[in-house]
Amino acid sequence: MVTITLSAMDEPYDLAIAGAGPTGSVLALLAARAHYRVLLVEKSRFDKPRLGETAPPELRPVLTRVGLEHLLQAPFSRDAPEVLSVWGGDEPVTRPHIFSPYGSAFHLDRCAFDQALAIAARDAGADLRLGSSARFVAQPSSGYVVQLSTGERVRSRLAVLATGRVGGSIGLPYVRRYLDNNIAVAARCSSCTPQFDGRTVIEAVPGGWFYHAALPGNESITVFITSATLVPSERRARLRWWLEALARTSVVRNAVSSCCLPENLLVADARASFARSGSGACWIAVGDARVAPDPLSGQGIIWAIDDASLAMEVLASRERRGLAQTMQARTERDVGAYLVERSHVYSHEQRFKGDPYWDTVSGS
Repeated sequence: MVTITLSAMDEPYDLAIAGAGPTGSVLALLAARAHYRVLLVEKSRFDKPRLGETAPPELRPVLTRVGLEHLLQAPFSRDAPEVLSVWGGDEPVTRPHIFSPYGSAFHLDRCAFDQALAIAARDAGADLRLGSSARFVAQPSSGYVVQLSTGERVRSRLAVLATGRVGGSIGLPYVRRYLDNNIAVAARCSSCTPQFDGRTVIEAVPGGWFYHAALPGNESITVFITSATLVPSERRARLRWWLEALARTSVVRNAVSSCCLPENLLVADARASFARSGSGACWIAVGDARVAPDPLSGQGIIWAIDDASLAMEVLASRERRGLAQTMQARTERDVGAYLVERSHVYSHEQRFKGDPYWDTVSGS
């Protein structure tokens, strides 16, 4: 164990959060409002594209409870009135959100949305550090030293890992288990016409499935979820492969017909996974760092903010002795429920027998 000596005059943070996604920023916001001393560290400056997602209608009351309902308006989001899917059969099926008591779903511009959450946390009093990474070093007595990439070292009583599904352990005794080999290959495009279809479109094809969503402004995102082993490594070959997969769709192809063809693709880890070891006496993994569901579930952002609320309850109670057991039980419950739902959804698609992707996910 490494011991770092700091000045006795250095006042420790109550919690240091690595990652300013929805979980990290909402936790920082809630803790700062409760007058805790909070450090929120974000590796990026929100200057690179992030995969968008359609959030379910249930996001509205969740954000309302924390006073952030304005983020469900432009420029952070736009309404998603219904889902159009081709899954398990050749005929498109429409599922409107009219029956939800919370209204429509939402297409989020995740870069703008996440940045706004981090700024809200900063305005509430959190110490926000952008463009900086963190590493935690356990101390013999309690808590952690937080080593920032800027060279600064500070202390914190509680370490929070909120770096998402691919953030790594950054010094914590954190172990992760993966449930599949999914990867997302996405194109973010501008429309060549003033308006285009605002519905969420999901379509299964040989090799995987497509997801298309309109974003705030005049843009849309089209994502192909497939197996990492099927994606060409060379950039031009990968774009050609992606366009060939898109050509096998019907409703997604129609939805993007007014969009300019992409020149570049964003490739991101989309594996469903969870923390096998996700908490200790002075540290906790939250959000996607704890459980990251398949993008098809649409529940990731709800789980993320729920995790922030739970962590805040633990802080407020000042009772952390059962934290590891509580989080482990929560993870087992969430993973079990997710696996049942995933099996139910994927078992409906039986059209592609012998396909390397569908045979894998149907049997997982």
